[in-house]
Amino acid sequence: MKTGMSKARLLSGVVAIVTLGAAAPAWAQDSSAQDATQASPADVDDSLTSDIVVNGKRERTALNDERDATGTVDIVTTGDIAIRSQTSVADLAKQLPGISVSRDQGRNQSATGEAQFVSIRGFDTSYNAYTLDGMRLPQIAGSSRAISLNLFSPFAVGGIAADKTPGAAKDSDSIAGIIDLRTPTAFDFSGNFVRARALGQLASLARSRKQEGTGAAVGVDAARRFGSDHQFGLYVAAYYENRANAAESTAVQNDYKATNKTTQTVRQVYEAGGSLSADGVQWNFYNNEIKRYGASGALDFKSDAVDLFARVNYATYNNTNTMNQTGLRNELTSGQTNPNGGAYNAAGVYTPLGINPASYFRTEDVEQELFSAQIGAKAHWNGFTASIEGAYADGRFDQPNRIEAAFRGVAYNGAAGNTGAATEGVVVDLSNVKSPRPVLSSGATAYISSLDRPTQLYVQQGYDYLSETKKTVKASLGWEGEGLLSSVSVGGLYEDSDRDGRSLAPDNTRYRFLTPLQAGTVQGPSIAQYGGAVINGFLDYYPPRPIKVLSRSTLDEQVATYVAPKVISQEILNQGLTKGTEDRKALYATATLKSGLVEVMPGIRYEDNSFSAQYWLSDSDGARFVNAGRDYDHVDPSLLVAWRPDNRFVVRGAVRSSYSRPSFDQIAGTTKISRDAESNAIVSITQPNPDLKPVEAWSYDAGFDYYGGVGRYFQLAVYYKDLKNIVVPTGTRSIGETIDGIVYIRPTNGRTGNAKGVEASGRFTLGDLVGGGVLGNLGVGGNVTYQKTRATYAITNTDVRTTSLPQAPDLIYNAEIFYGGGGIRANLWYNYTGRILATVQDSQPDIYVQPVGELNFGVAYEVTPNLEVGISGRNILDQHTYWATVGKGKTYISNDRNGGYMKTGSVFQLSLTLKM
Repeated sequence: MKTGMSKARLLSGVVAIVTLGAAAPAWAQDSSAQDATQASPADVDDSLTSDIVVNGKRERTALNDERDATGTVDIVTTGDIAIRSQTSVADLAKQLPGISVSRDQGRNQSATGEAQFVSIRGFDTSYNAYTLDGMRLPQIAGSSRAISLNLFSPFAVGGIAADKTPGAAKDSDSIAGIIDLRTPTAFDFSGNFVRARALGQLASLARSRKQEGTGAAVGVDAARRFGSDHQFGLYVAAYYENRANAAESTAVQNDYKATNKTTQTVRQVYEAGGSLSADGVQWNFYNNEIKRYGASGALDFKSDAVDLFARVNYATYNNTNTMNQTGLRNELTSGQTNPNGGAYNAAGVYTPLGINPASYFRTEDVEQELFSAQIGAKAHWNGFTASIEGAYADGRFDQPNRIEAAFRGVAYNGAAGNTGAATEGVVVDLSNVKSPRPVLSSGATAYISSLDRPTQLYVQQGYDYLSETKKTVKASLGWEGEGLLSSVSVGGLYEDSDRDGRSLAPDNTRYRFLTPLQAGTVQGPSIAQYGGAVINGFLDYYPPRPIKVLSRSTLDEQVATYVAPKVISQEILNQGLTKGTEDRKALYATATLKSGLVEVMPGIRYEDNSFSAQYWLSDSDGARFVNAGRDYDHVDPSLLVAWRPDNRFVVRGAVRSSYSRPSFDQIAGTTKISRDAESNAIVSITQPNPDLKPVEAWSYDAGFDYYGGVGRYFQLAVYYKDLKNIVVPTGTRSIGETIDGIVYIRPTNGRTGNAKGVEASGRFTLGDLVGGGVLGNLGVGGNVTYQKTRATYAITNTDVRTTSLPQAPDLIYNAEIFYGGGGIRANLWYNYTGRILATVQDSQPDIYVQPVGELNFGVAYEVTPNLEVGISGRNILDQHTYWATVGKGKTYISNDRNGGYMKTGSVFQLSLTLKM
């Protein structure tokens, strides 16, 4: 696959940055003493790591930024590896009030143990705007407008800011708010330095299963101020991380069935309190190897007349992911009959027959890459300011190697020779809600436990590729005065995006082996004949059919031998092609009015959007390429108010209009065809809808801050959002119609929705209340968000429902105990996210993700003024990482594609931070 960017250009940029970093020690030796005298200690933090938590309080400059903002902004610094074992930026963002995280479960991303997407106040991730140093990022997640943050490393990102009430000067396609990742600059530090950070990790679950579970990371960064007045600043950073982990999950095989025969749907039975029965059961084991590496740099010039800056960032994320599955399927095979004539016996009770021991293998390798560059200038004269910025970003999401292999054979049916009328099937005991277990006879257990059966059914390979380049120019002109009209600013933006997407579903390359179930020319091997090892444990219940981690090299050889030579028709290839362009233009005007202690910021913003695309469409008129395009605009007024009676109190209020653009794959994505696993017949076709309207919202926010001294503050906010034209982005069904037995699924706008909530955060250090000393360095902190959401939308033309908003938990909280003094820093941090609606379904109950919690700890000791050693642990209580259920309750665990019940184990870390 092409990368969508020049490798030579990237390599030269990275080499230049690393070379500058290598030279940095000389800068520190030459001028660190004189530079330290030029810095303003009130504005920067000069601790060992410069962006860590010190004496139990958040980095002071971040808290000052929150206090000084007119709107509601929450900021967390990310560079502290000593007491934070998270190397994913998204996981670090969970510390902020109202921030929850999610993953692309369809690509096994829950199995990495890392968060992927960040959500503000529980809104779907597509309702966020994502920026890097204030400029928009290209789509690099593979679907929707959400940006996958697993690309970014705390070694190169200095902080994360969640702006929950952005004014007219910022992007208004941000119903939830704006997530801004911030690159450090030399002006963020008190003096010149070179810093090296290194860590080693151990994933306990992987090691207990005798799988690879170690990891390491190293990052080097440096800052230098130079020039006659130290008006120049240069910051550079480079990092590399490589770690491995394992995960295990259990789930049911297929959708649930009503226990008693009925004409109602399973959803209707569930909602009426009826009983459901599981159809098959399965167990999954995952291996991941994650690599992150990249570099960043910031060059700044500051003077009374003009400020200049340049930023460059390069980041790569690779995940080599495999899933080995063993399962028991309810099905009869050739020569076997069902005496009931169907799924239900004569009494109308669901009676599964046939026990087919099955194994399945899948890779979900992911490669992501991002390059971005920004330049800008801001001039000042006589109260006037003029600024201009330009940015270029190139992002790539690639799944070059999606291999699938299935093993199926003759089912066990309880009869002699496994022929004739069946007497046994997979009855699933659901009494343990986290661990569905089959009820088997001794004969069935002996049959299904042998890895000599069945043999391989098929092998297949597909791919996904998506790239986007984004070019942005924005400018503004402002004036500042001292009267009632304190400032005025007008500005505009032009943003252009070019997209290229290609995909090939693995089903379209299937090579079928010779088995008792099908014709073929080559006999497929059994699981026992594959290289690999059987794992030695599994959750709290080892399955009766062992799980073997297969050798990838054998499967790679099969792909090269049997799949690669296959000729794929041009029509099949066309189904996965998409090309498109999208541009956004904006104009805004805003002012600041000050009267006494009150600051009022009215503003208005106009944004105009257009897109054009070519993609493959298959419908009743046939299959062909179509051209689609649409223009739509939006006017968004806003009003932000802040009252500061003294330096301890801030009272805020905000009213603003905003919108959310439909994701590109919803308006111009590839056609996705779903086929029956056995017959290969088309079951459904999912198509884009270029006529989708943007979601619109009005938001109302009010807040109160109290700052009571060093290490003590309290923040309270309430909010209400009113939405219309909502799209349910997680729905498995939108408005659809059936033509010739095929269901055509198209996204559609729903009705209305709303969210109302309250959130509070604070920290309290004992300090002088206990006379200082050891107890004075102890404190507590945390935050809590509680909300209620509602959404009304259409599943079909006749099925209109009201539920909570997808992905929006009712409750999110963090609680922390911390200590800082005598060269020791320590914290114990618990994060909790409540139940969320994950997937909207039609005839089946909706999928929910049950509450998840995580307890983390960290201790760091300052060995010398320039060296700190840390030890930390993540998820030390070994709680589940993901738990999806059918319906709100915990009774019915979901099927595997929705996650089931998953654990990734605890992770322990040892770190060193050295500052020169």
